[in-house]
Amino acid sequence: MLLSSLSVVADCGCAVYDRSMRESPALRMRLILGSGRVVLETLLPLAVAYVVVSFLADPTRLDTRELRANSLLMNTTQLFRQDSNPFTAAVGSSAILMLTAMVGAVAIGVPAGIAYAWAGGGPLKTIAWSLSTLAFSLPAFFWAVVIELVMILLWVRMGVRFLPTAGFGIDEHLVLPSLALGIRPAAYIFRLSATAVEEIRHADYVRTAIAKGLGARQILPRHVLPNAAPNIIAATVLAARGALSSLVLIEYVFIWGGAGLTFVQALGNGRMELAVALALSFAVGSALLALAADLARARVRVSA
Repeated sequence: MLLSSLSVVADCGCAVYDRSMRESPALRMRLILGSGRVVLETLLPLAVAYVVVSFLADPTRLDTRELRANSLLMNTTQLFRQDSNPFTAAVGSSAILMLTAMVGAVAIGVPAGIAYAWAGGGPLKTIAWSLSTLAFSLPAFFWAVVIELVMILLWVRMGVRFLPTAGFGIDEHLVLPSLALGIRPAAYIFRLSATAVEEIRHADYVRTAIAKGLGARQILPRHVLPNAAPNIIAATVLAARGALSSLVLIEYVFIWGGAGLTFVQALGNGRMELAVALALSFAVGSALLALAADLARARVRVSA
């Protein structure tokens, strides 16, 4: 009896060993691909950041010693807001900047994510996902510095000025801060929108609709987007929360007279009551955005 039991155990062990040996090449390949993807998503942004900054900040290409006397830096004279109510003015200015950045991020990220999820495989999808990884991995401060360096390089080397690199105004001054603040949210919204739509695309009821001969114009608005909308809304709200955390740096780099820059200036001028009020406004805004994201995710539904 004992010998029979040992024989059965040995046979089972050999079977498991043989199966693991047969599956080991596939498992090894998956591990290699997964490790390669992790390394790529980690090292690619760092390599791109190093190359871009090294190129733009090369003293042989860009001499910034005369920029203080240069007309490129215009409308930067305000060191502290002179409004009768600096808190309201600062929060309103930041709200305009946030709204502009997020509208642009949604306008780019959501359609791009839907198109990505609905398209077939190919190199373009790989390139698009890699670019979104790059845009999302690098902080907003990096994009702000890169944008400023590019504008300064164009001005110093070619005498071309497209947009002002600093100053406050609800005009062309709003473009570059909004761009720098909206790059990461756009990439985040794109990735989560693509994931949500692609997951629903492979659901049984969507496959049934495709089998019935319905096209993308019928399936997307009737079956896919209504069920993906809560996740897309949650991604948008979380992206806005991330943009809010970068607002101070963006406003400081572009000298945008919003709540972030006013907060820094209030600390420097000893106006602690204004600094505390602005800090609390940031905390309340972040908490409300987190609550909105949770409510959006709670409304996830699946309907045929």
